[in-house]
Amino acid sequence: MSIMRMHVHKSKRTVGVFGVVMIMLLVVLAACGNTDSNSSSGSKSTNAGSAPTTGHQPTPTPTSIAGYGTSQGCPSDAVVSNAPKANQSVVVKSQSGTTVNAHKGDIIDLSFPFGKKWIGPRSVPAQLEMQKPAGYASKSDKTCVWRFTARNTGTVDLHFTSRAMCKPGQMCPMYVIDVPVTVIVK
Repeated sequence: MSIMRMHVHKSKRTVGVFGVVMIMLLVVLAACGNTDSNSSSGSKSTNAGSAPTTGHQPTPTPTSIAGYGTSQGCPSDAVVSNAPKANQSVVVKSQSGTTVNAHKGDIIDLSFPFGKKWIGPRSVPAQLEMQKPAGYASKSDKTCVWRFTARNTGTVDLHFTSRAMCKPGQMCPMYVIDVPVTVIVK
């Protein structure tokens, strides 16, 4: 009888330790999630609110602040404080798909919130021209920004990726999220 009681007592202790470890793991992984309190999900569609732009559009003038952009999740340390106004400016917060409607000649800003590691599209179709610097940090908006000029009409699918920002030596979730953006140029 004492053997049976000892076996039941050990299994209860094992379940209790396992539960505590799982709760600690859940808390640690939850800390690596989205830090944007205004996060939303679902699809978004943005329509151009202005007539097509003609002429040359100025490109943003970047400065470099060592470690700033990359520490926020942007692909470079380029920081732009006073970018010229874009015809379309969209903050992409969800991986469920965003659609941007623009006109030929429009400037399109796609912004992604700080707190995740963002990687821009591997290729850009001929309908769009990516302006440099790509993926710069915007301190005022707390976003990483990719800026495009709509060159030709058509529908373009751009794919950005999001990863967790992890500190060296700490546990971190291993994921890569595809964040598609469809741009329709009319």
